Amino acid sequence: MSFFEVLAAVAVVVALIARQLRGEALTGRRLMLLPVVLTVIGTADLSRHGRHPASIDVVCLVAGALLAAGIGAAQGATIRLERRAGVLWARMPAVGLWLWALLVVTRVGMMAVAHVVDAKVAASSATILLMLGVNRLGQALVLVPRVMSSGMAFAPERDGRTFPEQVSQRFTPPPLDDEAPGRPYGAAPAAPYADGHQSDRLDLIRSRRQQRRARRFSDWR
Repeated sequence: MSFFEVLAAVAVVVALIARQLRGEALTGRRLMLLPVVLTVIGTADLSRHGRHPASIDVVCLVAGALLAAGIGAAQGATIRLERRAGVLWARMPAVGLWLWALLVVTRVGMMAVAHVVDAKVAASSATILLMLGVNRLGQALVLVPRVMSSGMAFAPERDGRTFPEQVSQRFTPPPLDDEAPGRPYGAAPAAPYADGHQSDRLDLIRSRRQQRRARRFSDWR
């Protein structure tokens, strides 16, 4: 890991701490995707420049990951959740700084232990992003159930939908041409309105689907 990559990792940590102390609207995308991105980048960075983790490296990495995830879970338990102007708000109390300090101490300690046992990959600075991602995963594993059990919804994303809504709508199949939106597959069709509004709506849905298919066909050609 280069000097600039270390600075980038430090900048990410400082930004996270500042945002948590100030408080922020809690969105599902930031809570769930950022840890995954950091973990994937950190894992890929371990094998760069021809490095191959040995068995002792794996042992040190697993031990460090368990510590990082445990501290992340404690951080998730201390985060204060409240509703502000109809939006879910999360803020870390000042005591959370001690958990961040503990994360830094344990990371430096594990790197020292890895150096003593000649685990060169685990002792390198390339593990910083990986352990930070695992730490954020530990926090998310505690915060997500807390949000769900509280009855509060995540703050909306830029398009106005929450992250769970974006995921569910992405994997929900579109309605059939002769099926009104929202009606389960195989259910009996709704009775038409006397003024013919339902048939007009179905005609509009069919027209939009045909236009989308025509655009996809033209793009393919």
